[in-house]
Amino acid sequence: MSGAAHEHDDALSSASPDGPDEMGRELAEGPAAVVNTLVEVERLRTRLAPLVEAAQRIVLVGTGASLAMARASAPVWRARLPREMNLIVRQASEAVLGDADGWHVEPSDLVVAISQAGVSPETLAAARQAGAIGAPVLAVTASSNSPLATSATLACLVASGDEHGASTKSALATLTALLAIAGALPTDADAGTVIGLRLRGIVDSWESVIPAGRSLADARNTWFLGFGPGEGIAEAGALLWHEKVARQAAAATPSEFRHGPIEAAGDEDAVILVDIDPPDARRDAYLERLRAELGELGVAVVELRPDPGELEHRALAALLRVQQLSRATALAAGTYRDGFSVLRRVVTPADDLLD
Repeated sequence: MSGAAHEHDDALSSASPDGPDEMGRELAEGPAAVVNTLVEVERLRTRLAPLVEAAQRIVLVGTGASLAMARASAPVWRARLPREMNLIVRQASEAVLGDADGWHVEPSDLVVAISQAGVSPETLAAARQAGAIGAPVLAVTASSNSPLATSATLACLVASGDEHGASTKSALATLTALLAIAGALPTDADAGTVIGLRLRGIVDSWESVIPAGRSLADARNTWFLGFGPGEGIAEAGALLWHEKVARQAAAATPSEFRHGPIEAAGDEDAVILVDIDPPDARRDAYLERLRAELGELGVAVVELRPDPGELEHRALAALLRVQQLSRATALAAGTYRDGFSVLRRVVTPADDLLD
């Protein structure tokens, strides 16, 4: 570790699982947000099922961390939907402004619009555009009074409450809602309690990520790699890396990385491998080859894999670990700050452009 990282080691050493920084406090609230979100999905079960069953396609729409959660849940949706029903993931501004592929929402689609605060101009415009042609809209949001919730056919309220910094508990609650609506997470009270306790155990094991955070603090570039749901979680990790670690990061599948981007990787870089799918001999062999290639290049590798007891909610466990790792690295690097700087000072909402 360089001297620069040593100067900020006290911030990491003195941090507890729940603070004193904003990100730590909100991470500690994540398990409760998951449990309460499962309660909400269960409450809406009889209203959600007809919406899903009547659709010819499911369209997941979001931006930023919401889009990453859509992509993390998409493979699970596809595995559980009837074979004749398609699922599409669309970045919100592409859904509104159009793409060269000519795709557009149909009245027979169910549009799942995802936005923590329910005011994202791009997502709100996509939801309103869908509603205008008669497509039902399911809002996944934390705010019952938001424009997105009040204009939707049905709102599923994720229980993340207010969130002032990077998407942590809201991302965790959103992924919970999407997986539960897809039928991949149980929503009964006993199962919710078990999931909450396991995630609470991850929060409390904060010290286990501190060594990795220190080792990553000086990485020039960080590559987040994952297959399937892990790819969406990798995207969420890269976003957090930019927001909190303030260093270069990119997300890809392992195969995408091996066919080009690996040329830019060297011994000053690091790879965070998100491997959350059940064991598979061919995938395991593929990843072992990747590890060997990275070893030859001197690239540090941090692996995030669920414990056997976490398989039922492995995506949630991996996402929480990625969030903790981002926090630990930012504290070790001395780049951590509460809230945002550029996003609040420079970036202007596009409400006026999408009306």
